[in-house]
Amino acid sequence: MHSKRLALVAVVLGVVAPFVQASPALASGSVKITKIHYGQTGTNLDTEYIVFKNKSSSTVKLKGWRIVSAPSTDHQFYVFPKFSLGAGKSVTLYTGKGTNTSSKLYWNSTTPKWNNDGDKAVLKNAPGKVVDTCRYAGGGTTAFC
Repeated sequence: MHSKRLALVAVVLGVVAPFVQASPALASGSVKITKIHYGQTGTNLDTEYIVFKNKSSSTVKLKGWRIVSAPSTDHQFYVFPKFSLGAGKSVTLYTGKGTNTSSKLYWNSTTPKWNNDGDKAVLKNAPGKVVDTCRYAGGGTTAFC
């Protein structure tokens, strides 16, 4: 009798499981790169920044997520600290130094990260899955993604 119950549970789970969906906050692509301002003003690295927007209806925990200036062989990446991005909210990551807030994060770098002649930004979640990318050709100061 016990094995029949287990078989019944397996059948029910096999039928129900395909209909279970991840919450919007966990779905890939919930956080998007919306803008990269790569044309810094003079030596002020806080005029170089990238903006992320949570397009989902739930808060997304970004701890351990990475933004990479491709190619990864450049070794230019930022790892998000313990940080939650509210539903529909944006956060700006500045290249320079500062104090993190609910809408501003700082790379605390002493060198620029985004090439003026073109670059590619890759956003990866904590397990390393690519969530979003933005490529730009340069020749200006700002790329909208």
